[in-house]
Amino acid sequence: MTTDLTIDRLLLAGVVAALLFFVIPTIAIFLRPGFDIERHAISMLSLGEGGWVMKAVFMVSGLLTFLCALGLYRVLAHTWPGFTAAILVGLFAAGLVLAGLFDAPAGLGFPPGTPQDQEPVMTPGAVVHSIAFMIAFGGLIAACFAFAMHFFLAQQWLLGSISAAAGIALPALIALGVSLTVAPGIAFYWASMLGWAWLAAVVLTLPPAA
Repeated sequence: MTTDLTIDRLLLAGVVAALLFFVIPTIAIFLRPGFDIERHAISMLSLGEGGWVMKAVFMVSGLLTFLCALGLYRVLAHTWPGFTAAILVGLFAAGLVLAGLFDAPAGLGFPPGTPQDQEPVMTPGAVVHSIAFMIAFGGLIAACFAFAMHFFLAQQWLLGSISAAAGIALPALIALGVSLTVAPGIAFYWASMLGWAWLAAVVLTLPPAA
């Protein structure tokens, strides 16, 4: 019973991480002077005065997601798609922690005092932050497809379809932002929130530890 309760708590850590990453950055978007969601990625909230809050969000949500990945491993590791999904969620967690340790590139008028026309300055730390972004989203996107396979093999067609759709939508949103088809900050924001919503939904639909 204690072991079952521990697994359930590990899984719910992913839901807490999702809520944390949704609530605090969404509030900060409206409170941080000079921040423009159409121009600035939410990771830039880690810059300047008050940036420590976003750094903490990255690292705490990353650590909580790692706990969730451990719970997923203990529940799903008996199948190869489940094992792969748990490892990929752990990779997502590692990218989040790394993103919190290194600053996003400053530019485009943020933080306040930065010239409006200044392109993002890719310092060594900013390069690592960008690599962390790729690790996190790469792991999350791949996890969507691993979970889709897991659910399809279990004949859970709706959950499998939702996971596959999320795996397609996430890179599509990122591509729309990179190509400037959609305002980059908005595209990246919705990609982040979609990813967290999907992870929370997957965790909540898994049966309780038996």
